[in-house]
Amino acid sequence: MDISEKTWLEKLADKLPGLSGYQAREGRRDTDKRLREFLAGRLDRVKDRIEDAKLALTNAGNLQALNEVGLLQRRLQGVTDSIRFASYGYSGLFDQLKIREAELDQLYAYDLKMVDAVDALQKIVEDPAHTPSDALAAVKALDDLVAQRKHLWDSP
Repeated sequence: MDISEKTWLEKLADKLPGLSGYQAREGRRDTDKRLREFLAGRLDRVKDRIEDAKLALTNAGNLQALNEVGLLQRRLQGVTDSIRFASYGYSGLFDQLKIREAELDQLYAYDLKMVDAVDALQKIVEDPAHTPSDALAAVKALDDLVAQRKHLWDSP
């Protein structure tokens, strides 16, 4: 199958091992929890890298840059908490509504975008030439995706 022919779910499953049950109605909540834990764990590793960079800045005496790194850490913690502690997906929705395939595709598309945003953030932080501003912009983009996904079902 050509990569362009893959569904959002297949693309997401390619990036995250163990998501074969993602479409199974009874497994959606558990799978969504695994996705959130996977993303939050990746963000924890990004936070560790930022903490290492903060220590290096402190040891180098570059105290001026620490304010921006501190802001980056706080915002990253906020988005990590939003992902980790959000109510697990699809709960309640399937009890009251029948979700159409197009709506699930939209949800899976957001999940894939969040995985890609975490990948992009990780690459920025691992690049020795990155600035805290670059990482802050990537954290904001991820936070925006999380907020948009949360509100997918708000509109009638």
